[in-house]
Amino acid sequence: MQTQTHLDFEQQQQYGAMIRSLSREKSAQIRDWQLFHNAAPLESIAPHLNLENLKASWAYPRGVLDGIALRLRHSDAALHASLTPEGMIESLIFEVLEQIRVESNCPEELKGCRKNTQTQFIAWMQQFIASGGVEGSIGLLLVTIFSTVWMKLNSQPIPQLMQDIVEATRAGIAQEMGPLLVKLKASRNNQEAYAQVVHEVIGLASGLIADEYRNNPSIRTKRKNQSATHLKIEWVPPHAGKVAVDFKSPASNSSEQRLILKKSLEKYHVYNSSYDSESEAKKKIRSAQLATYQDQLNQEIAKQNIPWAKLIRIYQQIFSSQLPKRWQTTEAEGLLDRRYLIRAATSPLQPALYKQLATTSKVNAKTTLLIDCSGSMKEQRVKIAACVDSLVRILEQAGIKTEVLGYSTSTWQGGRPFKEWRKNGQPPNPGRLNERAHWIFKDFDTNWRRSRAGIAALLRPEIYAESVDGEALIWAAERLQNSSGSQHTNNTLILFSDGCPMDRATIEANGEEFLKNHLLQAIAWCEQQPYLQLWGCGIGSELRPAFQHRLSWDDDPNNIASTLKNWAIEFKASSFTNKKYL
Repeated sequence: MQTQTHLDFEQQQQYGAMIRSLSREKSAQIRDWQLFHNAAPLESIAPHLNLENLKASWAYPRGVLDGIALRLRHSDAALHASLTPEGMIESLIFEVLEQIRVESNCPEELKGCRKNTQTQFIAWMQQFIASGGVEGSIGLLLVTIFSTVWMKLNSQPIPQLMQDIVEATRAGIAQEMGPLLVKLKASRNNQEAYAQVVHEVIGLASGLIADEYRNNPSIRTKRKNQSATHLKIEWVPPHAGKVAVDFKSPASNSSEQRLILKKSLEKYHVYNSSYDSESEAKKKIRSAQLATYQDQLNQEIAKQNIPWAKLIRIYQQIFSSQLPKRWQTTEAEGLLDRRYLIRAATSPLQPALYKQLATTSKVNAKTTLLIDCSGSMKEQRVKIAACVDSLVRILEQAGIKTEVLGYSTSTWQGGRPFKEWRKNGQPPNPGRLNERAHWIFKDFDTNWRRSRAGIAALLRPEIYAESVDGEALIWAAERLQNSSGSQHTNNTLILFSDGCPMDRATIEANGEEFLKNHLLQAIAWCEQQPYLQLWGCGIGSELRPAFQHRLSWDDDPNNIASTLKNWAIEFKASSFTNKKYL
């Protein structure tokens, strides 16, 4: 999970709001500097709209955001995907020309938007040329095609220097390209018809590239050695690296998708679970050592200037549910309540004869904090423990019950299950081969003061080993749901993790994706559950999956108060009060 500071969070929220405003797509958002739509990442998008460009000095951020918004608003993503050709160059041409079509169709009343997108496209082309992108014949051909189509559809010239660079190539393909340009402009309001013409353009370009490759041996040598980024364009074909099942697709709530997900979860297996453990962390530590950890934790929190009362009020508001309006009677003002008219005679000095509609709120929430206790988290354990202890204190005083759980393994690189597997001849695909360790630092029934020793156990270095994240996530979610019984409680599960699952023995025996895929499936399963909202807090950098809700993290150990304040802002900004809670 990628680390995300609060500044990053706010900036991404702002950019996402700008995209939603113009595109009219309420689900569009930016997370971890990746564009999401309908909870699914949009992996293929025109290179000049790459969100990494927002940080570049040459780029025009408004042009990037407006271009994305126009694409969501005026392009059928499913149709585009179905018509996208295979191959890096072919799919690149198809993608860029579709974006040119969309931007050229910007409504006349949005003159600022049109200017923004045109400015960004020209800036990207100039940067491409300046970085040496046209030093090769293929790059020059692409720039010529892009600029020629752009000028035709926008009825705008490109800068003179760019014209001089592409003029010779444009003249060489004018006879074949001319009729196609006319057809492109005539069909730009019909995506499917336009795409058919684009395929003709791709055929022309592919033929020219093939001819030059055949006739010029030097190009043949270069192409043997060049990488996918030789063209100096950040582009990955949309067909590359596709997963078999997209668990974050818009159809994830359908019965069919639920069935697929259930079957996928059932494929995950454990070689031998008899050595797994679930225990209270504080019972595994000597009393004297535990007291030392607690003193260390107290000192760490005491250094922070945490506004407890303010944060308690804020979190109470966040987790409160609005109840239906009800009449409050015997008020000093409002509407006359005829039932109490007699009071005008019996208590003339205090005639409480009125009623008012009042909105009341009720805290009906439970929260589980799930901590990744893998070895890579060991360096951050002091701040993690301080944040967890402080958050539990705040939530409890806000009327919210909490549970603090953790997960790791009992050993490194396997253990008894691994030894048994090797003894039995190492059968293929054995499943998880380590001894899973689930830790309970605080349960729902123990209050904050009595549980502080348990939370302080997070400081013990020995509990940090390897991690099996997917199993732990399901375990924590089921405990949270079972604690609520049949009541419709607002259940919140927050995962604190620094990356992908890591169990070396299991990965070596089952493949790199075995544990990671199970984690992604577990995330999808959690997000399908009613009355449950899943949040991810990334500590460190590695995993960039699709957590729908994210919390920021700051590595500075002295910023605990700021971290707690930022989380409150992020809860609110991410529409924390979900409809499934009502």
